[in-house]
Amino acid sequence: PVDAGCVHGACGIWGVLAAALFDWGKGFHHFHGWNGFSCMTADDGTCRKGSIGWTVLGVNIAMVLCILLWAGVFSGAIFFLLKKFAFLRIDDATEDMGIDEKAHSPGKAYEMEGEERHYGGQSVDMERV
Repeated sequence: PVDAGCVHGACGIWGVLAAALFDWGKGFHHFHGWNGFSCMTADDGTCRKGSIGWTVLGVNIAMVLCILLWAGVFSGAIFFLLKKFAFLRIDDATEDMGIDEKAHSPGKAYEMEGEERHYGGQSVDMERV
């Protein structure tokens, strides 16, 4: 309903992938990881060698997939329960009127006496409301 997936979903995925893609210091085999500005070290204190960058990218992709699965399963469960117990939709009269008019009435700062409003194609006398 609020299209938050574009910002939180897509940008979050890009942030996770960019952390792995752009953390190579001096090349693809020089990976910082959790060591800040120095390379990840082996047990003997030297920089770890090998394709650790590809491993980290693979782990970050797996993490993105797990997060998508977790969010999808729990969101689906919540929406299923809301639909099952009829909390997902508003009633027909409110839908015809519009939720903004119903929840945020009056629609203007000042209501003039005898003013008519139009709800769902029909005119409503505001003095009777």
